[in-house]
Amino acid sequence: MGRGLIFSVVSCCAMLILACSTSSEPRWNGKNYLAHVKLDSSMLLVTEVAQNLEVPWDLVPGPDGWLYFTEQKGTINRVDIETGEIQNLAILDDLFYRKSSGLFSMALHPNFDIHPLVYIHYAVAEKDSNFLDLISSKVVQYALEGDSLINPKVILKNIPGNTYHNGSRMLIFEDKLWIGTGDAGDTRTVQEIGTLNGKVLRIHLDGSIPDDNPYPNNPVWSTGHRNIQGITVGNGKLYASEHGPNNDDEVNLIQKGSNYGWPDVHGFIDLENETAYSKDSVTQEPLMAWTPTIATAGLEYYNHDQIPEWKNSLLLTTLKGRSFRVLSLNEEGDEISKEHLFFQKFFGRLRDVAVGKEGEVYLATSNMDWHQGHQPWLYDSLPKSNGDRILKIQIANGGIQRQLATLEKPLLLQEEFVPISLSPEIAKSNTSDKDLDNGAKLYGTHCAACHAPDGKGNVGQIPPLVDSEWVSGNVARLIDVTLGGLNQPIEVNGVQYQGEMPAYKNLGDNEIRDILNYIRTEFGKTKGNIVAADIVHQRKGLK
Repeated sequence: MGRGLIFSVVSCCAMLILACSTSSEPRWNGKNYLAHVKLDSSMLLVTEVAQNLEVPWDLVPGPDGWLYFTEQKGTINRVDIETGEIQNLAILDDLFYRKSSGLFSMALHPNFDIHPLVYIHYAVAEKDSNFLDLISSKVVQYALEGDSLINPKVILKNIPGNTYHNGSRMLIFEDKLWIGTGDAGDTRTVQEIGTLNGKVLRIHLDGSIPDDNPYPNNPVWSTGHRNIQGITVGNGKLYASEHGPNNDDEVNLIQKGSNYGWPDVHGFIDLENETAYSKDSVTQEPLMAWTPTIATAGLEYYNHDQIPEWKNSLLLTTLKGRSFRVLSLNEEGDEISKEHLFFQKFFGRLRDVAVGKEGEVYLATSNMDWHQGHQPWLYDSLPKSNGDRILKIQIANGGIQRQLATLEKPLLLQEEFVPISLSPEIAKSNTSDKDLDNGAKLYGTHCAACHAPDGKGNVGQIPPLVDSEWVSGNVARLIDVTLGGLNQPIEVNGVQYQGEMPAYKNLGDNEIRDILNYIRTEFGKTKGNIVAADIVHQRKGLK
């Protein structure tokens, strides 16, 4: 073999080795730049993966180069991390979508390359004889075939649900499916092992119950949770984040058979009534709690070399707090030693966080959800012009930093050390005299001909609005009937009625708001307090 040929072969091998050694180095195509972040010794690049989404709830990086995600409205999707191409894999046709109900969390089979199975958790509902929604949720396993999800198989059902406090977050750990649920508005049963609300649940991937669960033939792993929003594993330990009421959002270390105190204990055991309760009940305290609440959301453990400053930390997104937080853990993983704040108000409400196989981090915004419309006093602004988005955070190595140096309008962000001021989530009256006057006029135009100007209707023919549970009771039912009409038999104040109520979905959200607030105040002897956002989200859920 000639000397030149030997040199060529050696050179080619060297180039091949170099290419292989650098193939996993972080790269950037120069597109979708949002900002870069200076840490102690690292520089991070923040780019946009996807936009114009509607409440992406859960992000799960797949082993195939796709980032899988759910949207609350009922779509299961994936986005190509490199190209930004989005594929819709399924649209749920039995979904119940209102306010905080809909499509929630997702998990991929741990051997997804061999067993391409996707697990999702979502809300469903049926109408009872009084036209009230009987809401529950279920966990369904799908198989991925090509770019479609097929063969749905229910593996857990009849989880109590509501239009609020459904949780949820799921993960697969040690070949078990872990599911964090909310109390579904029923605080009486969250510490009882006979119900599935307000719990961490643990089941086999086929839905059967592991023999080593704390209670025989029972999926319950822990109790006393208010509304779990994040769940993750690190250091061999299970962690969860959950919403408090007006105080004490929590991050908890989840232990087998433990009780986390809700509704008797909020956050740490530091009040007289909590101390008295805990004398007779072993209650686990959180690792950290926040008052005023920040709406703790997605939670992920980070221990990758790509961002060394974040190793052995919990990554936390917050909704009301509009921030991304890095919670440094001690070596044992049973204490939070420090909290680091990033992106306050910059990207708005952040719903979820996920870590990719190369150590990159993904965030999902939640600026298109119901919250701003119902509690506008909590927000001065939210970035909504591009809908909800998925963001990517990666290390900016030397090559990327040289690219950043050429940008015309770079935006450098840093860790923040003062939390933004947050208002308590205290319900305020939303019904003005002007709105009630407008409601009275609209009632006269659209409703009085049947229900009578005094709201007493016509006994046996047209049901009354005065002193009617249909008016003063469940608001969601009242809005649904107004938007969609009603032609089934109903009972009002002990009298049967069989007529047809026309649909008024042609009226605007503010018009329906004013009519309903007027009849609730005038005939129902209760507060109005229906806001236009209530109508918006009920309208979205109507089929």
